[in-house]
Amino acid sequence: MNIARLCFNIILLQVICIFGAIAQSPNTLTKKEKALGWSLLFDGKTFNGWKKIADGGWEIKNGELLAVKPENGKQMDIITTDQFDNFELYFEFKIFKETNSGVKYLVTNDYESQKGTYLGLEYQILDDVNFKYPERGELRSLASLYDLIPANKKTPVHIQQWNTAKIIVNGNHIQHWLNGHKTVDYNRSTESFKSLVEKSKYKNLKNFGQSKKGHILLQNEGSPISFRNIKVKSI
Repeated sequence: MNIARLCFNIILLQVICIFGAIAQSPNTLTKKEKALGWSLLFDGKTFNGWKKIADGGWEIKNGELLAVKPENGKQMDIITTDQFDNFELYFEFKIFKETNSGVKYLVTNDYESQKGTYLGLEYQILDDVNFKYPERGELRSLASLYDLIPANKKTPVHIQQWNTAKIIVNGNHIQHWLNGHKTVDYNRSTESFKSLVEKSKYKNLKNFGQSKKGHILLQNEGSPISFRNIKVKSI
């Protein structure tokens, strides 16, 4: 009996070691992902592929891209050097108490009324429990299309735990996903979408949300947020 138990434990240990060896490390791509066209936007070590819009605001620690509270109180975002049109963006994020952040996509800085300011559609990231907007809160909740479309079918998100997110842009058809659940699905070419823009904070931006191509931007509004496993593929 002891010999049988010993053999079982040895086999179990070997299986654990094998699976531990093949488990995917953060900020890496598998052979399958590479074959499917995925590219890393964050290597876990450097800011390669990114530029800071303001000096400071971000640091890399333990393979995570972390927002650092600005000393001057100003917003300090970070943006990709490349631009993307039709794509699937995958990333993992970790919120903290009162996190208020977001991932903007199809970002440009050529809106006539605010030239030089990087603006785009936004996947809202928020600690819904502890951070409350004084207005339009439902439209600014976690995984929503910020200030335009509220998220639905959200799964519970806990502070300081990793969550998965996807943004899929296929022409005018766009989706948000959170932890495997679709939260937003819209077509930006419709009159109903344009009507939502006219009622939002973007109403004075001509053709807001209609850019065919743009940067990806991570927000630092002064509250903590961590990102990792940021990757993208063309579709």
